[in-house]
Amino acid sequence: MKCYCLMVLACLAAVAAAEEYYTDKWNKMNTHGVIDNDRLFEKYKKCILNKEETGCPQDALELRKVLQEALETTCAKCSPEQEVKIKDTLAYLCKKKRRDFDEILARVDPDQKYRTAFEAKFGKLEGCAST
Repeated sequence: MKCYCLMVLACLAAVAAAEEYYTDKWNKMNTHGVIDNDRLFEKYKKCILNKEETGCPQDALELRKVLQEALETTCAKCSPEQEVKIKDTLAYLCKKKRRDFDEILARVDPDQKYRTAFEAKFGKLEGCAST
């Protein structure tokens, strides 16, 4: 009986330790480079906003698949590294391409129902007033 209890506890600990994160393929992505490349950025933006189906970069298609869930769960499956990357990328996008930033926000969160939770988790974006 003691052995059975230990096995159950070990299984529960293993399940709790094996947190499920989104793919780590985006962790090393040069998001500043994508934002700075107007042509590439436009492709990513159109794909993420569902304006284009063909010619989409694979990363943009995969991001589009998880975007709604990430918004709804305040990025519950984001790794700590991804959380840092998200804040950095959003701040850079807001600073460099404010009009595009606002367009993306209006499309993915039109009622601003996720914004408060995201700001609570990630903080306000520096240099991006009134987001």
